[in-house]
Amino acid sequence: MSRKKQEKQFLQTLFNSAEKQNCKITQHEFCGDFIIGLDETANALFFYKKKNEEETKIHIHLSDIQNCKMMTTCRSNENNNLKFTDKVELSLMPITKNKPNILLEFYNTQDSFQAGPDLLLVGKWERIINELLKYRKTTSLETSLKL
Repeated sequence: MSRKKQEKQFLQTLFNSAEKQNCKITQHEFCGDFIIGLDETANALFFYKKKNEEETKIHIHLSDIQNCKMMTTCRSNENNNLKFTDKVELSLMPITKNKPNILLEFYNTQDSFQAGPDLLLVGKWERIINELLKYRKTTSLETSLKL
């Protein structure tokens, strides 16, 4: 399947997932085997990944999330002079303490050989999500101070 056709198919899947949650994707990004999108008004994050026939669809209410952090799993060669990235994920920490972190896997060495574009993209989305979370906290604080 061509990249353009795959992107169109992934985008349609993302839009459909958002629509089922009464959301509308306002920002998105496609990269190979995944797409990530956001409804900034509803404070909702959507992630879709398809590797071979295995699909992952995740919808997250950002109002339930405290912070977001990019996680990389690396290993070194025998001489410890080279590092290899095995996995790149976004870890979303829930506000509720007893709930586990939600992990969005963007790159896994078992699936792909090159992590370069994924690292930049994941870093970008870490910033986007944290900015939204920071804005939400500031807005929430201002609202409670007015009461």
